[in-house]
Parts: sequence; C-alpha cells; structure tokens
Amino acid sequence: ALTKLRSEYIGSERIRYTGDRALPERAQTTIDELSKRDRKQSTVLHKYFVEMSLVLAEMHRVLHHDAAAVVVVGTSTMRNIDVQTHLCLADIGADIGFDVVGVAQRALDRNKRMMPARFGRKTDSMIEQRMHDEYVIGFLKPPIFEQDRHNGNNR
Repeated sequence: ALTKLRSEYIGSERIRYTGDRALPERAQTTIDELSKRDRKQSTVLHKYFVEMSLVLAEMHRVLHHDAAAVVVVGTSTMRNIDVQTHLCLADIGADIGFDVVGVAQRALDRNKRMMPARFGRKTDSMIEQRMHDEYVIGFLKPPIFEQDRHNGNNR
C-alpha cells in the first residue's frame, strides 16, 4: 500500500500522463536541455512542473484575494544541470496569477534537518551532497481593485 502511495507523490519517478500544460520559458528550457542528456529524466521533470502548476493553481483558486502562500522547495541537480526549481516554480506561480513577493535561500542545519544523515562516517550519498539549502518562495494573490469589482473581474 505504501509503495502505491509513494508512486503518486508529486515528483515521483513513476511516469503517468498529467496532461498538457504550457510551462514558462525557464522551466521549458530546463526540460529541453535535460532531454538532450536523459529523455526519461526530462519526462520526470516535466511531470513535476506540471503537477506543481496544478498545485499552485489550486492554491490560487482557494486563497482569498490579498492572501499569501509560501512554498518551500529544495534544490535539484539532474544530469549535472541545475534545475533552479525555485525560480521555475516562481515563474509558474506568476503565470497562474500570483505576485511573487520574493524568493529567499535558507541554509539547512545538517544536524536539524529531516533528511537521512550519516554521522561519523564518510558517505558518497547524493542526498548528503546536495541537501544543504532550500528556497522559500513567497506568493501573494493580488487584491481585487475597486474598478475590477465594478467590471465584474475577479482575477
């Protein structure tokens, strides 16, 4: 049961059709560049960005105007390409209609993080090598302006 559930996590490597959705230029360029090196991994990345665009769209739908949303995301390197996940997600959020308030980098304290840590012995684990920071993305659903109310536009 847990294996089936994990296969449905956002970002899982199990590929299933997520529908066509246009992505911002930075995200699409990153996918295209990755595709030159590893077609399967580019499909995984495309799936992740499409699924996250659905998540951000739902957040935008349910939030009140002038309300904030915060997304915390880790860094990612795929086939030696810095995916710049934080910037791609900020672009996706902006395309959906959020104002991007800011993107801040935050260092992770190795002794306090919830990732596997191997104390006292050397490791070549990829997760140990790459999880040293994360990014906090601030989104704001814009307020409804007086003229928009009169025109019936609800963004």
